[in-house]
Amino acid sequence: MLLFASSNYLGLATDQRVIAAAQKAAKEYGAGSGGSRLTTGTQQLHQALESDIAEFLGAEDSIFFATGYQANLSTIAAVAGPDTLIISDELNHASIIDGARLAKAQVAVFPHGNLHELEQLLASRVQPHTLIVSDGLFSMHSTYADVAGIQSLATRYQAWTMIDDAHAIGTVGKRGRGCVDLYGFLPDLLIGTASKALGAEGGFVVARQPIIHYLRNRARSYIFSTAPSPITVASVRAALHIVRDHPELVHQLQNNARFLSTVLTEAGLLSRPLDTPIIPVPIGHSAQALAVSEKLRDAGFFAPAIRYPTVKEEEAIIRITVMATHRTEQLRRLADELISILRSPR
Repeated sequence: MLLFASSNYLGLATDQRVIAAAQKAAKEYGAGSGGSRLTTGTQQLHQALESDIAEFLGAEDSIFFATGYQANLSTIAAVAGPDTLIISDELNHASIIDGARLAKAQVAVFPHGNLHELEQLLASRVQPHTLIVSDGLFSMHSTYADVAGIQSLATRYQAWTMIDDAHAIGTVGKRGRGCVDLYGFLPDLLIGTASKALGAEGGFVVARQPIIHYLRNRARSYIFSTAPSPITVASVRAALHIVRDHPELVHQLQNNARFLSTVLTEAGLLSRPLDTPIIPVPIGHSAQALAVSEKLRDAGFFAPAIRYPTVKEEEAIIRITVMATHRTEQLRRLADELISILRSPR
């Protein structure tokens, strides 16, 4: 069975360098951290990782959470409140939605990627504080937010920006730095995760040093959760170093995505080639998407059907995720099988 459904985009979860770093940390530090970050849980490994993340993304500082979900949830709840308007893209991740609810802020939702509607909301707001939140690379549609446009509007209307680049860190840009590579600047708050391209687990925020200091003392899941284990932290740090030192791995992933999506585009299954690892093939009806996914499984390919409520009704997809470790002949075989299934009589 060939896996085309993993977020382990660079294959680092099974990289021997990452595994060796985890084993070394377990021997030196033990299996657990022993406490929360503000008590006894912070070790040199945690501080070194946060320094490495900030340096990689060109930020002043970073803070590492146990999960990416916690990073979004606690950051929004910490920086926003009842006097804040949170303006959110309609396709944002659930952790952003839940963070906005936890903050007890006013929330306005704009149609996906529609900067005109975003500006209308900014121009008509009455709250003294505003936070614009968007995914960077949207995980079901493989569209990328116009971060430059969002930042321009935020500057004009004196709002903060927060971009969740979970699926773009390690996959997008010449160096795998997501929106930092694409646009050349950082939003006020940039969220990333270690559970996708970095092949481990955890999440992080990068921002100016005063903001990170504030989060260390106000983000509740950081304060009241046990710190990530040394094994996790060492794994993430090793994976980050590989991405930093070997951008050719990121380029291989992008080449694989471009190859597969080009073949599917030429067959009429996609509207355009993609260079992101998420390749959503439109199907329509949920039952049909499930049937296509089952036929792919029978042929030795695991690519799941994504249907309502994850996507809108009648907009079900086969969600293919490409890895840097996939070989060209494997990508070609998947494309040929999917094309055959969708062209055969139903």
